[in-house]
Order: sequence, then structure tokens, then C-alpha cells
Amino acid sequence: MTALAFVAIAWGRPGLPDFRDAVTEAQRSALSASLEAACPLVPLAQVHACSDDVDAIAARVDAWLKTVGPDAGIAYVGALAARYRGRDGEAERRYRQVIAWDPDDEAAHYDLGEILLSQGRLDEAAVAFARVVELRTEGAGAWVGPWRMAEVSAWRGDAAAMETHLREALRRGFSFRTVAGTPNWATFYANPALRDPLRKLVTVYGDPAILETWTPAP
Repeated sequence: MTALAFVAIAWGRPGLPDFRDAVTEAQRSALSASLEAACPLVPLAQVHACSDDVDAIAARVDAWLKTVGPDAGIAYVGALAARYRGRDGEAERRYRQVIAWDPDDEAAHYDLGEILLSQGRLDEAAVAFARVVELRTEGAGAWVGPWRMAEVSAWRGDAAAMETHLREALRRGFSFRTVAGTPNWATFYANPALRDPLRKLVTVYGDPAILETWTPAP
């Protein structure tokens, strides 16, 4: 009997919720560790360099979900594997499945929002990031939702909304150093409709030298 078959039988037995949860958590941890080993982050490029092992990991995810049953945490590993391989269509499908099983999974909402934003699907990205704003209101990383909402507003050319979201991001711990020298924020700063509010916010809440990183050299 395979391990998956054994767990599937145990899952159906009454009175074993702790065993089921423990086995599922162990599988989540094992899959996450395998994915981390198969797709190490390249620091300078900020991309994941994946080996062919990542396809086997995705297959293990799908086998577990099919044999044992739905689990948002395990499904998230499959979504992350697809995203690391640049398979955005597959990743989107998998993230939406995670969210269907766990509407409060903020990581899935955030990752989905990033994919949608990269594709210029601003309305859908705003929905995803707005959920992140709701789900993480304090503590480390609480600023990422409002920051991404500010970016969506900036791409729309909506200066008022951008400023509102940036003020909330700053209140939650955002620093303009995070986006210093980035091409997208240089694009925002080049937009006459956005330049004045950005200059004002950076001057008051950041370092004016950051503005120079968004300005093309003469």
C-alpha cells in the first residue's frame, strides 16, 4: 500500500482528525522544502532558477489533492511551482483554487495580484491587493497591500488614489527606499499627473535623493 493510499484510508476513518492534520502538515512542509531546493533564489536577479525536479513536485501536489483531498496549503505549493517556472496561466489557475479553498490566504491573493498587475489587468489586480489590505492590517509586511494598491492607482494615472494608498502604506511601515531606482516608479514620476504628489510625499516621508533615482541622467 502506498503512503498516499494509506493516508486516504485514514482520512476517511472517524476519530482521527489530529493524525490527518499532522500528516497533511508534514506533507506541506516536505513539499515546500523540496520546492525551495529545486528553485533556489538568485539574489542579484531576484528570480528562482528551477531544475526539472519542480515538475515532479507539482505532480506530487496534484497526486495528494486528488488522492487525499483539498488542502489550500498544499495547493499553494503547486501554484508557487508554476509561478517560479514562469507559467503564469497555470499559476493563476492554481492560485484561484487556493483562494476558493481558503479565502483568507493572503499570500495567494498577493501572488495572484502580482501576476495580474504584470499583465496590466488592473481591475482584477486591485481586487486581489485590496483583499491583502484587509487580511494583513498590522505587523511585518502590513504595508505591502497598500503599496501595491498605490501602484495600481499610479498605472491608472489616478494621483489622488495613489496618494491615499501611499499614505496608508507609510502608516503601516512602507519606506520609499523599497522602490528607489525601480523602472516602474521612474515611469510614475515621469507622469506629470503623479510627479507633484510623489515629490511631496518623498520629501516629507523619505529622502529627496530618492527622486534622483527616478530621474534619467542628462
